[in-house]
Amino acid sequence: MRFTALSQIVPSPEDFVANPPTRPQVWSMPPEPLRRLLDHAGVDRMLHTGVPAAAFRAVRDGRGVDPAEYVWGERPIERPFADTVRPGAVGTLLREGSTIVLDVLHRFWEPVGDFCRRLGHEVGLPASATGFITPADQPGFPYHHDEGGNLLIQTSGSKTWRVHEATAPDPLPHETLRRNRPDEAESARLAQRPPALETTLRPGDVLWIPRGWLHSGIATGEPSVHVAVGFVPMLTRYWLAGKLAERLDERRPEFAGFRRELPWGITRSPGELAAVLAEVAKELAEALPLVDAAGLADSLVRDIRKNFLEPPGTPTVSATADPTGPTTPVVLVPEAVAGVERADAGRLRLHLGSTTLTLRGAVADRIEDLWSADGGERWCAHDIAPLAGEAAALDLVRTLLRLGVARRADAG
Repeated sequence: MRFTALSQIVPSPEDFVANPPTRPQVWSMPPEPLRRLLDHAGVDRMLHTGVPAAAFRAVRDGRGVDPAEYVWGERPIERPFADTVRPGAVGTLLREGSTIVLDVLHRFWEPVGDFCRRLGHEVGLPASATGFITPADQPGFPYHHDEGGNLLIQTSGSKTWRVHEATAPDPLPHETLRRNRPDEAESARLAQRPPALETTLRPGDVLWIPRGWLHSGIATGEPSVHVAVGFVPMLTRYWLAGKLAERLDERRPEFAGFRRELPWGITRSPGELAAVLAEVAKELAEALPLVDAAGLADSLVRDIRKNFLEPPGTPTVSATADPTGPTTPVVLVPEAVAGVERADAGRLRLHLGSTTLTLRGAVADRIEDLWSADGGERWCAHDIAPLAGEAAALDLVRTLLRLGVARRADAG
């Protein structure tokens, strides 16, 4: 594996993937590659292109700002654009001290999307990103924790972070959804003790915040831009146990008992409910070993792969004016493929986010070799014509380009 993305944000990618740190860490990396992820000029370009309100939040004094303050709404604008963020309103929000949050940034900002696509390939988990713009001397969010670990990448300006140990270690998604901030008593205790880590991030600095650790940041005397990268869905043994239990809905005689209704009125009798709980627990212990673990694993892998970013592709060019010829040089884009699997009759299935591509025969072997080699080798349709025939080879190359699984080598 070539760690071309992860090596930009951590000094030892192999160690990070094998053993993610259990305590906060700060790494100072070369700033220039990371600056290109997101800066103020990039945010302006994004806003003038059009940012949907569903991907935008503004936080002022620790509370969310009503979207009516920053969308076009009833102003004189084309109706399909009504729920788009007004660029001018964003300037007003920043001058008032609001922090701007750009959700699902990996979905609509190409530099971040390309980075997350490659990062997910290297880590083996779907990577997602959120952008944050905070005015000078202003706080972002109050102390809170996240259900998964986060990499905070400072791209512009600076921000001071205070990180405290988790008050509820290893939080699960439903717990975080219910409450991810300390209550008043916990906040008072936090104020009385020093943080486990206090650091000021500058461009090129990366802060790793492990799952569950409380953190809060405040911009210094200059405006701050940072990108938070996480990995979703978060996979835990609790999650896997739930998936095992879900398999008990299979229409097999051994699992039929789980479809029975509970006695009506059982909530009036805690003792009766406790007895039924004991029965179900016994039935679970007997039924779970009967679940097809291999089949469930295959199903879960396919579902998780759907969370990886789809490759960008070239659908318009491919449909209207594809200039690709037999000798057009291309390279495979490994991060475009979330995973490969062999099907029956030697078929090779490429998972591309929510879609798949199936190849057959010697061509499948060649593409699998290129994917395993992690890219870089130039080739063309003429090279694989002996395996598939000239017309089929050219059609395959054009398909891979259209889907984003390959790119033209002469296009950089």
